[in-house]
Amino acid sequence: MANISKINGFRPVKHVTGAPYNGQSNIYAVAASDNTALFVGDVVKLAADANTQGVQHVTAHAAGVAATGQPALGVVVGVINTKLDPVTGNMSGGSISLDTPVYRPASTAQYVLVADSPDLIYEVEATAAGSAYAFAVADVGQNANIFAGAGSTSTGNSAHSLNMSDKGTAATLPFKITGVAAKVGNEVTGNYTKVNVQINNHQFKSVGTVGV
Repeated sequence: MANISKINGFRPVKHVTGAPYNGQSNIYAVAASDNTALFVGDVVKLAADANTQGVQHVTAHAAGVAATGQPALGVVVGVINTKLDPVTGNMSGGSISLDTPVYRPASTAQYVLVADSPDLIYEVEATAAGSAYAFAVADVGQNANIFAGAGSTSTGNSAHSLNMSDKGTAATLPFKITGVAAKVGNEVTGNYTKVNVQINNHQFKSVGTVGV
């Protein structure tokens, strides 16, 4: 049975030791001046400063230079409501809408939760710049860039995927393919394969290793 395309960003599944991912994350801030919306599953990188509470800013990751890319920090796994300040514990008045998609709108000061451990393995769909890509077993071990598609403000789904059009062995490429996601309905080869990747060029460690 052929795979079905379901691009919804990067999802942490386990650590390189084989231990399951249990939701661990750290709080980061997104500046009001940042005009790119963020969605759960989006890859982020560190920004140049912090907010008034001293919390480091992050911003959306972009592919950068082809076949080179840029370092990554981790993946957004949660968005904290603007009415809650997780640093001070204060909550502003008014109701909270619970029936709208959860994402960080553009140009909004907000906190996000990021899975930022350098040893995490993520599941993601392999694409050719967001379109169908025929994955092959020879691709395992290669490094690749991301395709930073724009998420849906209607569903709240991320549109980030692994861009196999920009694969190679360069150590500066942000992700390394560690294998194919072992799950029912995921064919190893062909279009829309879900693969496991690790951040190869992580901002909390040295530059990554070359692909094989």
